[in-house]
Amino acid sequence: MDKAFTRVDETFEAIRDSLNQQAINNIARKLAQDLRRAQQARIRSQKAPDGTAWTPRRRRVTRIQERIRFIWNNETRTLKNWHHDTGKYGRTITGWDEDKNNIRTFYRDDIDRFLEIRTRRINQDSTKHVPMFVKLRTARYLKASADASGVTVG
Repeated sequence: MDKAFTRVDETFEAIRDSLNQQAINNIARKLAQDLRRAQQARIRSQKAPDGTAWTPRRRRVTRIQERIRFIWNNETRTLKNWHHDTGKYGRTITGWDEDKNNIRTFYRDDIDRFLEIRTRRINQDSTKHVPMFVKLRTARYLKASADASGVTVG
């Protein structure tokens, strides 16, 4: 087996010796670009160098506190993912206001009456599938350099 590799090396050395420096640099640059493209494709397909698939990301679980409904300034407000806190002027309830589509804080003293309080927490799966190492496969991070002595990608 070593004899076969030795003959291949001798053949490539003979070809390299017959080329000028600019041609060697051009070939090395093209090899580096092709190698980088191959690595980018491998990262995009989420596979290891040996061809096995990467272990997928762990499942994200979003915890959401159910809703609370109350009357505030003669308006019915509904908050989800809410929690109690203490503000500058007293106890508060902070959460996602479904009517205003924003995070709101209400002082408990300003709330006239509670209509519904659900304290059960819900665990929701995140449906968004985000591949791993998206930035890593860009040219900014996966540099390719080439010169007469060799090719480097990484």
